[in-house]
Amino acid sequence: MTENFEVGEVSNEVNWPLFTRFLVFFVVSGSLFLIFLWVVFLKSVSVDAMLKPSVIATDGDFEVGDYAVDNDYEVYFDGIDLMRFTAGSEFSIEDVSEDQGFYTVSIILENGGVWVANMGGVLDVKIKSDDFMFQNVDGYYYVEKDDSKVFAYAYKHPCEVHFLGDSDNSLNSYLLPEGYYVDFSIGAVADVIADLRYAKLVKDYPFYAISNNEERDFIEEFAESDDDRYRKILSDFENLVIENYGSYDSEGLSAKIESGIDFLRDKLTFSKTKKVENVEQDTLKSLNLALYLSVQGQGEQAIVVLTEIEQGSVDSDQYVSYLNYLNVVLNNSVYGDDLYPVKNYLRELLYSVGVEDGIIVLRERLNEIYDLVNSGEVALAKSAFSDYERGWWDFLGMSSDELSVYRKDISEERELLSVLLLGTEGFYSADYFGLLESFEDAIFKVAVSGTDLDEERQSFVSSKVKALNKIESLVAGGDLSIDAATDLMIMLLESADVLMGEIESEAAVLTYYQSEIDHSWIVVQFINSVEYSSLSGSFDEKLEAYMQKEQDIEELKSYLQGLHLGADSASELTLDEAKSIVEDDLDGVSISYDSVSSVGDSAYRLFTIDGASLGGVDFEAKYDRESRLIYDLVVGEVRFTTGVRLEDLEDVVAGLESGGGEEEVGEVEEVGEVDERSFTYSEQVAIGLLQDYLAEYGIAISESNIVDVDVENDVFTLENVEIGDGLVDFVIYLESGLVSGVEGVETVEELVNIRQ
Repeated sequence: MTENFEVGEVSNEVNWPLFTRFLVFFVVSGSLFLIFLWVVFLKSVSVDAMLKPSVIATDGDFEVGDYAVDNDYEVYFDGIDLMRFTAGSEFSIEDVSEDQGFYTVSIILENGGVWVANMGGVLDVKIKSDDFMFQNVDGYYYVEKDDSKVFAYAYKHPCEVHFLGDSDNSLNSYLLPEGYYVDFSIGAVADVIADLRYAKLVKDYPFYAISNNEERDFIEEFAESDDDRYRKILSDFENLVIENYGSYDSEGLSAKIESGIDFLRDKLTFSKTKKVENVEQDTLKSLNLALYLSVQGQGEQAIVVLTEIEQGSVDSDQYVSYLNYLNVVLNNSVYGDDLYPVKNYLRELLYSVGVEDGIIVLRERLNEIYDLVNSGEVALAKSAFSDYERGWWDFLGMSSDELSVYRKDISEERELLSVLLLGTEGFYSADYFGLLESFEDAIFKVAVSGTDLDEERQSFVSSKVKALNKIESLVAGGDLSIDAATDLMIMLLESADVLMGEIESEAAVLTYYQSEIDHSWIVVQFINSVEYSSLSGSFDEKLEAYMQKEQDIEELKSYLQGLHLGADSASELTLDEAKSIVEDDLDGVSISYDSVSSVGDSAYRLFTIDGASLGGVDFEAKYDRESRLIYDLVVGEVRFTTGVRLEDLEDVVAGLESGGGEEEVGEVEEVGEVDERSFTYSEQVAIGLLQDYLAEYGIAISESNIVDVDVENDVFTLENVEIGDGLVDFVIYLESGLVSGVEGVETVEELVNIRQ
């Protein structure tokens, strides 16, 4: 069969399968093309939060020129930092420059005062006045000038003080610690100042802790106003993050879609420049996620996100501007705040180039510790100290040559840390003062060969004396434990003793330092004595009694040594008269006894008490009639290595019987468990004479070498005594100098000769 078609006839049927395939291809390819455009040419992070440069003055523009203001005059920079001139001030603006929202200002203060609050860090101002220039990194400080003086006060964070030459060049400088002020006479700077080391510079141009007499009334008002403003800046940013950054914390399907888009973006991006930009975008997304997690109280998760960010992955100007903005806003965040982990990350990101950057970060950490202390958060401050300390351990581990470049930085940091530790009760521990000691060691380590370091040594001793006096007051007030006080005092005293021994000058102040050091050694012994733990009365009363007792003991020691050396003097009293006085003394404090008998001295001063008991506690002892001291005291298993005043004996014995003080018997070196081989006071005196005698033959012994002491006959049994190349056991009869126990040897001289 043949079918006929007319020429030009067209079928109206649609090929739906073909159409569907074409439509799908068009949609998919179009979508891929749009995705390609999105991932290649568009930014995935909107960076619209950045500094908005602006300078707003109280009246008119703030520009180069001369100014005289009748009222308080304020200048705000980016709405964040400010300068506040007091009424009647006269000043000149030498320079005002701006770069990406950061300002550098140079002024000459002719008269009046200016307050700088730059905790945001957008304002860097140099204030020149007479021969001085003041500048800080961030914080609050105040400068004032009148006809004869230039006054400067670092209210919050340190302020740098420069001493200027004729051409306004800086001859020398130091950091003025927080809470301290300077008050310089006009025209006080001499050219020789350029050659002064830090310790000498601070001595000749000292700074002082602020007092009520020096602090201006309006400063607290200024500080409170600025504190409120900076808190609001940080609070507003937290609200901004809560409201706008939640999208970075995607979960479920949206997270999968975002992950898929990122995958496609990476696959479809071929430009190296664009790849770098993608890395930056990922960094900022992670950073913003960390910000959001932080303000939501998810600090640990925020830290995890931050640790996954590639270090140094943000370099382009537009993103650095955003980081600068965050750094400014977060500058008021301190350790323990929700946003602090992000601040810490940004700090490492922006200051990770060299050693100088590391010092900047460490200085900021110290400033944060100051801020925490000032807000009453001492526990957090102590936690923050760990990161600060760890950073300095790494820094101080450099070689001497490397460290020498930063000699001044180390000196300044030591001073700032010293001010913090001395002024904060919670830091009175060897754990914290140990870093201060390390700074001092480093200063000596990097000193130029042949340099006279007496100024440094005197300065360090001075700060240790201040710390020792403060520790005494803390213990007296019950604000510091005996263990902590003892550890810290011994560390400071041992260091001070070394420094004092190395000082070659004969400055009058050294006599004062030595007397304070000697006093502090007595305090250490006192707070570890039975008297301190068992007697009643105030700290000062007990200390005074203890010191008097120590004087009596020294006199008794001299008397006992005299007896051993054969010196004796007759008494104006008969034995019976002296014995009667002793019995009356013992009866007066309710001591029962079987008998009292003279030890045999012609002065009838010393007596043995037999069968003694007080308050139901039996004891053995000797008694010094003149000083009224009980010595060679043994209560149960406890042997006292020092004397006890007769009137204190009841409290001491009662304290031992109740378990208090038994572990604190004796001198400071014997604090702790009572040694089974501890010696009575008389035995110690005899041992001291033996040590002096043997030292004449080049033999050194300690109490650990002594097995037995017979005080009455001056006989000593010794073991493991180092003589020549070996150890020797022998018995020595001190009065005659004879020895036994060594074959073929009868004298100490023969013993030394045969062992050589």
